[in-house]
Amino acid sequence: MNPNCRKLVAGGKRKQCGQSMVEYTAIAFVLGVALFAPIPNLTPSQTAGQLLAGKIHDLYDNVTFFVSLP
Repeated sequence: MNPNCRKLVAGGKRKQCGQSMVEYTAIAFVLGVALFAPIPNLTPSQTAGQLLAGKIHDLYDNVTFFVSLP
């Protein structure tokens, strides 16, 4: 633990330390669940991560086709 977290700052309040790690962990957990949870009402059941990867692949195919044009 950071020893500076125990010190009081102006106004008699304690510094906040360690809060950002909890927030980053919560956001990473929510993003992980959102990317790997299956999306309902799709004919082939896909996750958001699979759908995103497919769209990036399609974009890359289109860009390489455009670059290869004479």
